[in-house]
Amino acid sequence: MTRWRVPFARLDLSIDEQQQCHELTFQVLDRTLRSYDERDDEGDRHTKSPWHHAKLDSTRWKQLKTQANASLYAERTSVTHRDLNLPGDNWENPCVLLAVGTIKGDLDEVMFGIETSDFLAMQVWSETLGKQPLDGAVRAQLAGPTDVDPFQFMGVTWMVGEQAWPLNMVVRPRDFVIVSATGTMVRANGERVGYEVVQPANLPQCPPLPKPMIRGKIMYGAIYKQQEGGTVDVYIQMYVETQGRILDKLVVAAMWASTLGFWDSPRLSELKKLQWCLANSSVKRREQISAVARNDCLRDLVYCETCLEKRRQLSRHRNARLDDETACALCATPLCSNCRVKRLLEVQSERSAKLLDLHVVVCYVCLAFVQQQRPAELAKDNQKQRQDESGHDSQRLTTWSIWDQPALAPSWSPET
Repeated sequence: MTRWRVPFARLDLSIDEQQQCHELTFQVLDRTLRSYDERDDEGDRHTKSPWHHAKLDSTRWKQLKTQANASLYAERTSVTHRDLNLPGDNWENPCVLLAVGTIKGDLDEVMFGIETSDFLAMQVWSETLGKQPLDGAVRAQLAGPTDVDPFQFMGVTWMVGEQAWPLNMVVRPRDFVIVSATGTMVRANGERVGYEVVQPANLPQCPPLPKPMIRGKIMYGAIYKQQEGGTVDVYIQMYVETQGRILDKLVVAAMWASTLGFWDSPRLSELKKLQWCLANSSVKRREQISAVARNDCLRDLVYCETCLEKRRQLSRHRNARLDDETACALCATPLCSNCRVKRLLEVQSERSAKLLDLHVVVCYVCLAFVQQQRPAELAKDNQKQRQDESGHDSQRLTTWSIWDQPALAPSWSPET
């Protein structure tokens, strides 16, 4: 992929421009929540539960793709032309898509997976789950994580990506200037939901670039709600501007593939936890490892005989070399093929903004330790580290919640 130079400097937005970003975010989130509530209200009136994701109202939604835990729909053209009222400039050939389903896991795990508090996190998300390299930069941050909402973020981002074959043969490169926001909120009925909003940012400081670049538009609102049985309800309403109806089938296929990345967010959450544990060389983990090493009975239960023999050889021969490719990245225990788990991390190159593949192996004990880490606590710690690296200005951002202003205070409920 071509590496693109960032064409825009960091933005110093006026109070009015910041207010506009907040209001547009509020509008898209409000629209998504109301649509989400309408979907639930149109469910099975006998059981008082929402329709299964594969059985939405066929008079409004045309099913395009479906699998066990997810379905993708397109709003029928007649409905779109009558009801579609998108903020910003005029949209050409807009396509309204709806992705619904369930994710097995916890809401905090999902939110930690989709959390993009800086552009590096966006790159990791795009390449790990979407399988698409991404260039760009966050040009302005309007809100950051807080103790109340460690997953909160709002910012203006410029980004560009190139389509894979065959789309790259007929589609010119497109860049996007977006306002994005993520976080959690408690609704008027007491329900805690996660949200994600992405929409175009029409700012004079970021005009369209010369050809062949095309300024694209994408807008979506996503709602995530914890359900009983260890699943998270997912509702993603997307508005995509195509470059001509002849490409619709290709666009749908690409959107389905990228949308399924949201369903893989718990896996990205685990990878983020592993990367945090590696970066912080957890003292707590080292203490647990020492306890296992001192307890012969416990060690025998944790590791197989082959691994234990390798460990004995290392202890007998101080000059013995530890193979980094087969030793646990956290506890350094030598592992056989049956006792090691392989993971692929995306890490930033020291020489460029490109992401590099980092293959690591961990033992099952350390993997369990990684999985037990609480996403909210790690998100808070990551924010603290970013504050320490960038100074006082970053700390100022985290004290301004997206919903601090009375005009933007969320008060939705299923009854409204």
